[in-house]
Amino acid sequence: MSPVAAARSTRMEVLELLRRKQAASAEAIATELGVTPNAVRQHLAHLEDDGFVRSEPVRSKRGRPLLLFSLTERAHQVFPKRYGQLATMVLTEVQEMHGPEALDEIFRRVADRHADAIEGDLEGLDFDRKLKRLVAWIGRAGTLAVSEETADGVQIAIHNCPFRNTALKFPQVCTITPQLIARLLGAPVSQASSIHRGESYCSFVVQRPAAADPQ
Repeated sequence: MSPVAAARSTRMEVLELLRRKQAASAEAIATELGVTPNAVRQHLAHLEDDGFVRSEPVRSKRGRPLLLFSLTERAHQVFPKRYGQLATMVLTEVQEMHGPEALDEIFRRVADRHADAIEGDLEGLDFDRKLKRLVAWIGRAGTLAVSEETADGVQIAIHNCPFRNTALKFPQVCTITPQLIARLLGAPVSQASSIHRGESYCSFVVQRPAAADPQ
């Protein structure tokens, strides 16, 4: 293992230990991991600089205050999550109990809720500025969203979809984005590519209003 990989591995072990212990000193971490306290302090310094660990002095009954380290909220994002698996389980139960129409309604409501949340930010803007802000908003949801002019209209491509695994089982997930675009831009939207057809990403074509044709 390279020195860089070894350092990353040890830092992950430090994070995992702090997750179990809630808080610990460098000496306690060193004892648990079987490394020197100085080596642990170096890893903790890097983790603290990166915003994954915080330190706090705690008074002890004797001697100097003890410096304890704990995880920040950002550190919890490092650990694996199974949100997608849980979502798939819940959607399976909803479909079995109420049918696919219930899923259609759920995702229509999700699209409407998001549209309600950002509609005010688009008020008074022309088509292109609305489009730019909407693509940026979609990108903040954890995707890589890009737009480009095509002969058929403006194509919005969604790369790195965070809902990919769930969407492959429930295509209704993929209706959120086109419904959102259609409502906020007031323009027809069609699907150009889809992960359901074996393509690597989904994309949608937005028809420009006649008055919004680029110069």
